Amino acid sequence: MIMKTDQEILDNAALKVSQILRISVGEVDKSKFVYLYTLLYNMMGQGPDGQPCEEGDLNMRHWLNTHNSHLGFCPAARLTDEYSMRKMISYLESFL
Repeated sequence: MIMKTDQEILDNAALKVSQILRISVGEVDKSKFVYLYTLLYNMMGQGPDGQPCEEGDLNMRHWLNTHNSHLGFCPAARLTDEYSMRKMISYLESFL
């Protein structure tokens, strides 16, 4: 069995998240991007049965691509900005 490195695992996870959210990873901090996805998924990405669903994916994409009045910006437009990414994560964590 071939073991993957931590970086390979992170790269694969970030790629999968980018495909689900239809957002290019580009210069985004991959670990924070995957964590942001985890927070979004727990809030709105799953169906009533707790399983992934297309409606949940649509909800997460909508949140990312819509101006958020609390944050003061559209999250997708600020994924590469360290301060904005921390602000998004803190905002989503506040709902836990």
